[in-house]
Amino acid sequence: MILVVAIGVLLVLSLVLPHVAVRGAGLGRSLLPAGFYFVNVQPAAFGASVDASLLAFGFNVAYLGLGLHQFGLVLALTSFWCLYPEDINRWIWRIMVIGGWMLALSAPQVIAGRLLIGEAGVPATLGLAWVPALLSGLALIIYGRRSKDRIDRSWYVTRPELQ
Repeated sequence: MILVVAIGVLLVLSLVLPHVAVRGAGLGRSLLPAGFYFVNVQPAAFGASVDASLLAFGFNVAYLGLGLHQFGLVLALTSFWCLYPEDINRWIWRIMVIGGWMLALSAPQVIAGRLLIGEAGVPATLGLAWVPALLSGLALIIYGRRSKDRIDRSWYVTRPELQ
């Protein structure tokens, strides 16, 4: 029970903690305040020394990591509870392990994206959300593999010709 609660807390922490932050450029002379947010992702807003292609690649890598984190978080939040009962549904177990892999693979993507953004010349900081995402992903993978023998196989017992 403590393991399931700990994984749930790690999942929630990875949801609320910051990931990657880019320091914004100063407000320009724009008629629309919403234009400020679009200026921030353009390389020219950070000065002439910014490598535009490396910045775009860094944003793409970071967003790939964030996408993996979000999808893995949805899968993990809907299925991590299956570690608690005695019998585990095999489809819920598979969803949990896939969510764990996505969470574990999201952390290196976010870190690499932040490093690429920094190398492009844009000041960026790395938040702490990658730590609980990585830990919860590894916990779901490890304890999911350990609980594989608890998967309910009653469907195959009632229909042995399907084995």
